Amino acid sequence: MSLEHKSSVKKPAAKTQGPGSARDREMGEALRSVYDKAVQEMVPDEMLDLLSKLD
Repeated sequence: MSLEHKSSVKKPAAKTQGPGSARDREMGEALRSVYDKAVQEMVPDEMLDLLSKLD
């Protein structure tokens, strides 16, 4: 394949709703909610034991 042919191949443009769209805000809120719940979970004792063995 020549360089000319590679440069002429174009990918279709992705359809987006814009950076400030309601869909983006909803996705951000959902991700923050999941992250907050994960951060609040307790670390199991078995995991803490394994981590202490690494020291």
